Amino acid sequence: MKKSLLWAILFASFLISISSCKKDEEQPDVSYMRFLIDVNVAGDSLVYGKEYTINGTKMTFAAMRFYMGGIKFTQSNGDVIDLSGQYLLAGPSTGGTINEGLAISNLTRVQFFIGVDSVTNMMSESDFTSRPSNDPLGMQDPSMHWSWNTGYRFLRVDGKTDTDGDDTPETAVQYHLGNNNMLKNIDISTNITMVAGENDVYIHFDLAKFFSGVDPSTELETHVGDNPELAVRLRDNLPLAISVD
Repeated sequence: MKKSLLWAILFASFLISISSCKKDEEQPDVSYMRFLIDVNVAGDSLVYGKEYTINGTKMTFAAMRFYMGGIKFTQSNGDVIDLSGQYLLAGPSTGGTINEGLAISNLTRVQFFIGVDSVTNMMSESDFTSRPSNDPLGMQDPSMHWSWNTGYRFLRVDGKTDTDGDDTPETAVQYHLGNNNMLKNIDISTNITMVAGENDVYIHFDLAKFFSGVDPSTELETHVGDNPELAVRLRDNLPLAISVD
């Protein structure tokens, strides 16, 4: 009787061990993803203070930041990596990390908008000032907020440009987009291979393409209301300026 009981226990242990091994063997590999923001000028990474030639004019930059919201990555298996509840204050060398394990399935679509949703954009002064210091939508330096009437700067580009033709940028420029009608949806079809382990996905912002059709030697600034025509052109250049790989 004791021998029969002992064999039964051993046999049950053996079955549990096999079952555990099978589960380990069947556990699928997973991938993890970082998405990185690359701000560049015609492929040359943006460095503040460095001279670049855009549309025949020498320029330097001192600030370049923009809000990304509604972020979603779609995989070829239909899974959607949904980060739409978060905002990223993007600029040179920023990005985000997705720490949860993802299926190994290629990325086929990247969606987000540049700007801030209309409800958040019209928050009260106390709502804004009570945000913690690490909140992208909180106070920033340089400021990404105008006032309680006009809300956030969705995108801010500051620098200098050459206006007298001597190839030395000497005149300040400011290109600030905001107001609800300046929000721009970005929807990019892609095919990025995802592998087991770490994967880096780059979201490129090309300032040369952002200024497509703009003469930076004469078109020196917009804060939307003071030069709405230029603001619309820059807003509509955003899909041209952004790529993913």
